[in-house]
Amino acid sequence: MRILLLCAFLFTAALPGQGLAGVRNADRALLISAGYGLFTTAGDLADRFGGGFALDGGLDYLPAAARWHVGVMARFGFGNSVYEDVLAGVRTDAGYIIGNQRQPAQIALRQRQLFIGPRFGYTLSLGKNERAGLQTTTGLGYFFSRIRFQEDPVQYVPQLERSRQAGYDRLAGGPAIYQFIGYQQLALNRRLNFYVGGEFLLGLTQHLRSYDIASGAPPDPNRRTDVVLGLRAGIILPIYFGEGEEIFY
Repeated sequence: MRILLLCAFLFTAALPGQGLAGVRNADRALLISAGYGLFTTAGDLADRFGGGFALDGGLDYLPAAARWHVGVMARFGFGNSVYEDVLAGVRTDAGYIIGNQRQPAQIALRQRQLFIGPRFGYTLSLGKNERAGLQTTTGLGYFFSRIRFQEDPVQYVPQLERSRQAGYDRLAGGPAIYQFIGYQQLALNRRLNFYVGGEFLLGLTQHLRSYDIASGAPPDPNRRTDVVLGLRAGIILPIYFGEGEEIFY
C-alpha cells in the first residue's frame, strides 16, 4: 500500500505545473526536497531498535550549468520495534504497569531518530539530460536516538511523569556521516523532479543522560557504533533563477 501511495505521489508531481513547456533546466536553482522510506538498523543500534520508517527534507543550492549541489538536510526516523524494555522494573509479575486508577496502563515504547547537518551532492548524467542520472550525496552532521513513551490516554502513570522520562529514554547522540546513492532527475521541462535510492548512516554516539533509572546506574560511557540502512524516494521542488525568474514545480 505504501508503494502504491508513493507512485501516486510521484505521478501527481508529473502533472503540468507553472512555467513554459520545453524550457531547459540549466539555470541556478534552490532545490527543496522531501522524501519517505523504510530502514533497518545495524551495529549497536540493532541491539536497541529494529526497523522503521523515515522522513527526510532538505534545502540545496544548485549553481548554473552545474551538476553538484550543496545544502542542509534533516532526517527523522520512527518505529515501533524497541528491544530494550526499560520499564521492566515498574511492571508487575504479570507484565503490567499500574496507573493511578489501579488498572493496567497502556504504555507503548517507540523509537525516535534524528540526523541533521550540511550535505554535498553530485549527479553523474546518464543521457542528454545533464541533471538526471546517478546521484551521490554525502552529509556530515549529528545523529540522535532515544526511546519515546506513548502514554495511556486515560490514566496517569506516576512512574512515567515527564520529569522522570529522561531517566528511561536512553538518549544517545554524536557525530555521524550520511550517504545516499541512487537516481535523481531534474526534468528538462522542469516538471517531474524526484529521487530514489539507498541510504547509509553511521553515527559514533554515546549516552547523553547522566543516570539511567532502569539499570540504577550511570549509562555505559563507551562510544556506540549506530548504523542505519534504508531505501527512500521523494520529490524535488526546484525554484529556478534565470531568464524570466519564474518558479516551476
